[in-house]
Amino acid sequence: MATSVTNFVVLLAFATFSSNVVFGSLLVKYHVHISNDFSNGNKLTIHCKSRDDDLGWHVLQISEEWSWTFRENIYGTTLFWCNLIGENHSASVKVFYMYDTEFLKMCNYKECFWSVRDDGIYLKNDWTASWSLWYDWEH
Repeated sequence: MATSVTNFVVLLAFATFSSNVVFGSLLVKYHVHISNDFSNGNKLTIHCKSRDDDLGWHVLQISEEWSWTFRENIYGTTLFWCNLIGENHSASVKVFYMYDTEFLKMCNYKECFWSVRDDGIYLKNDWTASWSLWYDWEH
């Protein structure tokens, strides 16, 4: 009888832990910020989406920022990408993806800051407050 109770307690503890890991991560809010840091005053046109959500088109003036908040999908495969278009530049880039530990660490596992500049697209390392060139322009 004691073995049955012990097995039940272990099973209950495992089930509780597993559900907290799965459902707990679904409760975390993630944030993505994109700022227009072109030096020449050009507008930045942005179109972002995931497999499930189209966030529409946004036009940022110099020094403006656009951001959104979301939760991870149940499969842990959340991915957002954006088409970024400047006067002389364009690129299609991934701005949030759950499957890359290095990327998530840069975002402090919750908040990603992107800076769109003349020479490329930068991601802020939230731990060191430094910026790293993450993507080059395609055109």
